[in-house]
Amino acid sequence: MDEIKFELESVEKTKEIKKKTRKKRKKLHAFNSLTPKEWTQLSRSVWPAKEVSSQRKWYHKEHGATFSEALAERAIKMYSNAGDLILDPFVGVGATLLAARNLQRRGIGIELYEKFVNITKNLLFQETLFNGTDQELIHGDCRNLLEWVEPNSVQLMFTSPPYANFIKQSLEDRRKTHKKSRLVIDNNSVVKEYGESKLDFGNLTYDVFLSEIKSLMKNLLIATKPGVYNVWVIKDCRNCKNGIPFIDFHSDIGRLGREVGFLYHDLIVWAQNDQRRLVLLGYPSVFYVNINHTFLVILRKKKEKK
Repeated sequence: MDEIKFELESVEKTKEIKKKTRKKRKKLHAFNSLTPKEWTQLSRSVWPAKEVSSQRKWYHKEHGATFSEALAERAIKMYSNAGDLILDPFVGVGATLLAARNLQRRGIGIELYEKFVNITKNLLFQETLFNGTDQELIHGDCRNLLEWVEPNSVQLMFTSPPYANFIKQSLEDRRKTHKKSRLVIDNNSVVKEYGESKLDFGNLTYDVFLSEIKSLMKNLLIATKPGVYNVWVIKDCRNCKNGIPFIDFHSDIGRLGREVGFLYHDLIVWAQNDQRRLVLLGYPSVFYVNINHTFLVILRKKKEKK
């Protein structure tokens, strides 16, 4: 009988332990308010284009190098919560701010060119009727971001930087070589120069560009809260005419992040094969693959030691 009683008591204790464990699990709250199921579903390292696509609108063609609101929304859901501050230092025509507004986050966007500031202002004004979260748009140079952004205030930095002077080179190449190719016609390419400002990161040589990005990252490290994220939307490039078949752009961004003090935290692939037709490259002498993907380079600021 004593043995039976002991076994029953052991079973009851095991049940009680499991019950307490379940209660503890229920009390856990994710920093981004995601449920365990949502957290897991969003943890895929490859994002098919169809999952993060938004309707292309007239203002996207005005800028010529934009990402979708849906792409920004997914990252914002993953790395922030309602009411948090989202920063885009190269805000362009406002995809990040619009996504932040849609998800009840506050936003700060910095843009060098007045024409893009005016487009974004109009878009945000239209959206104001439906959503009251604060979105601050600054016409200025992101090198000075600490004039407008408080230290340790940003929950998520999400941006796609100008690709040094690659766009200028690409446009020249398309005028001379790919004028009637599928690259321009079938893929509906609308790549444009942003402008002629000497302050424009898109008018710099690659070496100078990287140096300027590193300086910007130092300021972003100050502005970002400890333990949270900076996401850089980066596409690798080629400069074959100058003897550089492949520019590992996303790796350079990760390296610079580490050098200024960020952790190179994660890497996500935005797969775009479904959106782009294949183009014949290098035929018949040199084989190149089509670069139909973009990377999201995830940097994280280290937590403060207690």
